[in-house]
Amino acid sequence: MKWRFLVMFFISFIGFSATAHAESLQSQIDKTPDGGTLKLFDRVYREQAVINKPITIIGAEKTLMKAGAEKTVLTIENAKNVHLKNLNFSRSNSAIDVKKSSHITIENIKMVRMWGGVTIRNSKNIAIKNFTMRGLDGQYATKGAGIAAYDSEDIQIEDSFITEVMDAYYLERVTGSTILNNKATYSRYGLHYMYGKDIYAKGNTLEKNVTGIMLMIAENAVLEKNNIQYQSDWNSSGFTLYNAKNIVTKNNKLIGNHTAISSQNMKNSVIQDNVFLTNQTAVEFTGSETNNTVHTNDFLGNIVNIRSDGTSSDIDGNFYDDYAGFDVNGDGFGDEKYVALQSFGQWMVREPAYQYFIESPSVVLLNEMDQQTNKTEKNQLVDSKPLMTAISEEKRNYSINYFLLIFGIMLFAGGIYGWRRSVKI
Repeated sequence: MKWRFLVMFFISFIGFSATAHAESLQSQIDKTPDGGTLKLFDRVYREQAVINKPITIIGAEKTLMKAGAEKTVLTIENAKNVHLKNLNFSRSNSAIDVKKSSHITIENIKMVRMWGGVTIRNSKNIAIKNFTMRGLDGQYATKGAGIAAYDSEDIQIEDSFITEVMDAYYLERVTGSTILNNKATYSRYGLHYMYGKDIYAKGNTLEKNVTGIMLMIAENAVLEKNNIQYQSDWNSSGFTLYNAKNIVTKNNKLIGNHTAISSQNMKNSVIQDNVFLTNQTAVEFTGSETNNTVHTNDFLGNIVNIRSDGTSSDIDGNFYDDYAGFDVNGDGFGDEKYVALQSFGQWMVREPAYQYFIESPSVVLLNEMDQQTNKTEKNQLVDSKPLMTAISEEKRNYSINYFLLIFGIMLFAGGIYGWRRSVKI
């Protein structure tokens, strides 16, 4: 009798476990009490689900969610205090939609072959951390955004990596956004702002996109300590800043871009303490105003350092590696002004094939003529106090390795000594 009881208990336990394991995601969510924690199984969930209450959902190592090409897997609507963690998504239209919700945390999320990732609408206090997404192959027009937020407040995105989408991080009519230590590659725009206010972006790496940061019709932004590199296609740029005001761009590294910063119709904006390295054009002004400033930047190895459509900006105290002036009084500033006007450089930016004529006799003569003509220029693209030494480490980081220096000297001396002995013999 006892063994029969044990067998029946074992069978019922197995049946209960199998039922729980096969239970739908929506059913598991509904059964979890408000404020409770739902731990998912190592299985594939092929369905959609809606979350409208406080809950924490934690995936297992192999938890995978998918809903189909035209569907969104998880929808969070009219909810507060939702926490999603350790979830994997694949082959769906989008992973997570957040609507009219607040205090939502999404972390440790991975997605592959997705049209879109996370969409946020009419929500506030949303935090996304450690989000990884690879989109679809094909043209940008056939792809969605990695993380997109509309009509929302207080959006924070950290430590995420998105590649092969239309826009990696897209924020439209968002007030109060903090974008920290993220990466975006092989997308149309790495970071795209529209109609935004109170923007802060720091420590992001935006590489090999069409445009690194596109900021349009926005105000009150600080973009600092970002690495913006190799946006090098014909219409590419590191930053495109359009029709915005109170924008501070500082301490960024802009390397190998077609145009590092394209500033269009900007007001009361600052470009300061940046490194512009080996770009075709470092800074381009269109419709600029005199209250826009370009101060204490390093211009190193660019074809054209600064150009404009004839409008003026306040340019002062920058380092230019092609400045040929002197500092007689030793105050650290050149005694002669620096004028950024360069005819051939601007032509070469427009027609890349012109690069094959660099250092040809005609180009050398044209550059000499530019230098003579620029001496009479008083307003346009004039830096009256050019720095004699670079501010950043990019130029000055040539610290001497004394061990290698001494070893080289000893090797050289030994070679001379051996050569002299062989001559005497």
